[in-house]
Amino acid sequence: MDLENLIDELEGLLQRAVHIPGGKALVDEATFRQILTELRNTVPDQLQMGNRIATERERILAEARAQAQRTTDEARNLLNARLDDQAVVQAARQRAKEIQIEAEQKAAALRTETNQYVVGQLGALEARLQRLLREVQAGQRVLGQEHTESGSQS
Repeated sequence: MDLENLIDELEGLLQRAVHIPGGKALVDEATFRQILTELRNTVPDQLQMGNRIATERERILAEARAQAQRTTDEARNLLNARLDDQAVVQAARQRAKEIQIEAEQKAAALRTETNQYVVGQLGALEARLQRLLREVQAGQRVLGQEHTESGSQS
């Protein structure tokens, strides 16, 4: 018999008892002792079952807490991985910008050096061409004079 039924029997015994003035009641002693013995036998069973239920409850709660912790840890790790990925992407973008700026600076410096080289080469070519022009003009003058001299000698 379970504990509630035994308590109900005690209440029934009290209700059926002979009541006397002063808040007292006369109950059947044999029935009372029988219910008391059953209570003594039932209470340990009920306590064991309560302890088993409490133990099982604690085990289930511990598993739930562990699962919640694992889920939280997994979510945190995933978040950290995504943040790391984002940091890597940002670092790569920053490095790409730096490389692009460096390349543009090198290209500008190379253009400047190339322009200076070309200006120098064109200046040297101009000087050679002017010298060649003077030589051509001098040759023309010499030929012109020879032509004039040979025309005057004929």
